[in-house]
Amino acid sequence: MSQVQKAVEDLITAVKECEEYHRYQKAREKMFQYPVLKEKADEFRRLNYDFQCNGTNHFEESDRLSQEFAYVLEHPVVWEYLMAENAVCRILRQVNWELLQNLDFELDF
Repeated sequence: MSQVQKAVEDLITAVKECEEYHRYQKAREKMFQYPVLKEKADEFRRLNYDFQCNGTNHFEESDRLSQEFAYVLEHPVVWEYLMAENAVCRILRQVNWELLQNLDFELDF
């Protein structure tokens, strides 16, 4: 096994053992108890992701989505799920950022 592969496996283990990931797993399991809410939350997540990737006006689109899905987002189970997911995503972004900042890897094209 290469040194990089071992480090990746150690990183995966560390993420799986962190508080944020445990919180996300609990919230995710709870979401599965509410299939209709899970479906609506997933729709919100997909639409939110799409608009962030296509360069639309973030503030206007975010506000519109928040209003459209307010009845879903106000549910405590959905809110906890989205906040827990966001916490794990922050960890993943930080890992990616640290790698890119500390490696001589050209991304300006």
